[in-house]
Amino acid sequence: MTVTENRSPKHTALRAVEVSLNDNREENAAPEILEAAVRAFEECGYERASIKQIAELAGTSKSLVTYYFPTKQTLASAVIDLAYPGGVFMGSPRLVGNPLDAIVWVAEHVTMNVLHSPLARVAIKLGEEVAGDKGFGGRLSGWYVRLTDYLEEARQMCLISPGINPIVEAKFLLCGIVGVVTVAMETGSRLSLVDDAVQITRDRLACLRVPRARPE
Repeated sequence: MTVTENRSPKHTALRAVEVSLNDNREENAAPEILEAAVRAFEECGYERASIKQIAELAGTSKSLVTYYFPTKQTLASAVIDLAYPGGVFMGSPRLVGNPLDAIVWVAEHVTMNVLHSPLARVAIKLGEEVAGDKGFGGRLSGWYVRLTDYLEEARQMCLISPGINPIVEAKFLLCGIVGVVTVAMETGSRLSLVDDAVQITRDRLACLRVPRARPE
């Protein structure tokens, strides 16, 4: 399987919500509430969205919403947490074997979710508005650790030069991905988001690869 075979996001608001809930009847109201919150926050922004609006979108009562989420801030925090399963933004198991291909997949996975998943976009905005983060803020550690591990694996496999510092290079790679996401979010121009992130990542990796021996 190649990195670009499946270009559809693997996480939606509803799927992310469902995995964290129990099966009893009262808890079954929570997915609709959280998905409605994602819709309201994306359409109106955090400040303008209201508990009443979220209840109406969820087809439930305001009192039930506040039963699970006493304030709008706690509801927003729950939405943010949904976007970081295991502490990784829109996290997902590794799908490719080659560690360098896995790094390119990270760039594609993150930006595909920003492009197609309201949960991803809302979580980034709420991180700044509610949690005080700047964009992704202090929540980048999950992908940072993964990228560092992938680079260390690539170094051990002699795919990149032995003198490469995985910690430093993981930071540069992450900055490239976050940079194109930030520009796309700020300008509202997301058409080339995925291609730009993948290209930046591939260009950086090209600088790290072990030079091929020239034929004599």
